[in-house]
Parts: sequence; structure tokens; C-alpha cells
Amino acid sequence: MSQWISKDALIHMHSIQSEKVEICLACGSADSAFWCSAYDRLYRTTDQTFEYRSCNACGTLFQSIRPVESEVWKCYSEAYGPHAAKSKLKALFNLPVWATRGCQKAADLILGQTRFQVWIRQVEKCLVDAGGILDFGCGSGKYLDRAHKLGCTTLGIDFSPKALEEVARRGHETMPVSEGTWDAIAARKLKFVRMNHVVEHLYEPLRVLRKIHDAMDEGGCLHLSTPNPAGPSATRYRDAWWGLECPRHIALIPPAQLEKMLRKAGFKSVTIVQEPIAKDLLRSWAYRRTDAGQLRNVDIEGLAGDGLLNLLAALPMRKALQLTGQGDRYHVLAVK
Repeated sequence: MSQWISKDALIHMHSIQSEKVEICLACGSADSAFWCSAYDRLYRTTDQTFEYRSCNACGTLFQSIRPVESEVWKCYSEAYGPHAAKSKLKALFNLPVWATRGCQKAADLILGQTRFQVWIRQVEKCLVDAGGILDFGCGSGKYLDRAHKLGCTTLGIDFSPKALEEVARRGHETMPVSEGTWDAIAARKLKFVRMNHVVEHLYEPLRVLRKIHDAMDEGGCLHLSTPNPAGPSATRYRDAWWGLECPRHIALIPPAQLEKMLRKAGFKSVTIVQEPIAKDLLRSWAYRRTDAGQLRNVDIEGLAGDGLLNLLAALPMRKALQLTGQGDRYHVLAVK
């Protein structure tokens, strides 16, 4: 295995205290079945194995053997994508730029990406004259930069001190993830909140959704995105599913259950839209190639930018979307 792992990854391995969980984080049911054992394929922050179970009541995948919350920070490498100021993705095949872009445009056309982007633009119209907005899980702050240009007063929340330092440097207000932060923003009356691939990292997702709801103004919008445990890559690849991202993803909640949770948190209107992408299916397939010694682990993340491979993966993904109505990721717009 070591010939496929970068030396940098091996240097930063941690020993992490773990705990056993028998109750689904999304619905509270104790009725579940073993789904897979997994480890940190992406960053190799630890060599420990963790376990996921599937809730028989709501379909949520939750870590039944997981890092204790006080130590999960050890699972976030300095190279962790959302916290990085610049993307380091590199295509596997070194095609001319025009050819890579052409392949990607063809993949987007096959998948119906244009319709999805129209919906995203409609959601982001909520930013215009929104006043105060919150990006929970703000990473390096790129989204907040865009919101600020639209006239918003911006607040970024993240658990990473390094990410918050970068966001503050960009001129945004920042707060860490803490109980004091929720108390501080309770009366903000936010018009727009974004949670981009955050809910799957939470140890108490319903409680956090309620805190966010309480900090929002009537008619305010929450835009949330998350990996889909009912999608084709999860179903086919299990422990090698890109979206599993063990052990950072604590619970992966299917669309129907997340809608129930949002309504329970107090949101009046909930709209769910599947994101038509092929890159997660592609990278899940690539993990299996790594297991067989045919690819290097350090090359897999970069496949997201490989237009040719995304084009090849677009056809099976379109078929899966047509047959099941489920993609590898989905988005939610919830209105208070």
C-alpha cells in the first residue's frame, strides 16, 4: 500500500480516540444494519478503521464507530480542500486546455448541468439586498467574497482557525463553531444562510439546524448541499464511495429524511434538487483502481478536473439519474 501513498500523508497520521454509537443521528432509531468498514482514504490522517451502519428507519448512513467529537479535528489535513485558499486539482490526462474544456462541456450537456445552474442562480438571487448572510462552514471564504460584492454584510463560521484567519484577512466577520457563537447570532435575523457540504460533518445535525433557524428572519433562505447516500456511487461502491469521506463524514442523510429534519427544525418550505455531476462516480471508481494498484491515491482528487474522464462517466450517471431520480449530491432550499 505504501507505494501509492505520499510521504507527506504518512508523516501526519494520528491516533484518534473513538466511540461506539448505536442510535441514528437523523431519526433516533436503534434499528440499523452494518453497511461498511472504512478508513481515511483521501488524506491518511490515521490508519484506524471506522464503521458505518445504515438506519433501517430512514436510510441515513451514520458512523457507529467514529472519532470522539473532541478529537475529530485530527482528521482534517492541512490540505483539506474547503480550507485551502487555492485548488490543487490536476487532470490525470494532460490534454490541451481546449480539449479538456470541450469534454467537460459535453459532459455537462449530457447531465443537464445547464438546468441545474439556472436553479442555482435563482437561489443566489436571494443574496441581492439580503443584508446579513452567514456561510456556515465557510472554508477559505470564496463564497463570502462574492456575497460581499453583492452588498451583503458577511459572517463566516468554521471550526478551522486557519480557515477563519484567511476569511478575516479577506475582510469578513468570523466566528468559531461554539455554543457562544450560536448565542451571539441568535438575534441576527439573517436573510440567507449557506451550508455547503457541512451537515454531514455534524454530531448533532438537528440541533444545529434549529440554531440556524432561530437566527434567521421570517422568509429567510437556507441553501444546503450534501452527499447523497441514496445515490448511485454510494449504492455501488460503499467503502470506496467518494462522498463517504471517512472519518470526517459523521452522518450522510438521504433527501427525504433531511426534509423531515428541516421541517422539524421549523422551516416552512423545503425544495430538494439533485445535482447532476459525474466526478464523484468517477473518483469512486478510481478508489477501486487504487485498491488494485492501478492508480496512485494522490492522483484521485484531481480527476474532478479531468474533462475526458468526466465525459466518459457522464453517460452511466445520466442513466442512473433517469432510473432512480437520485444523484451523488443534492441541494436543499429551505425557507423560514
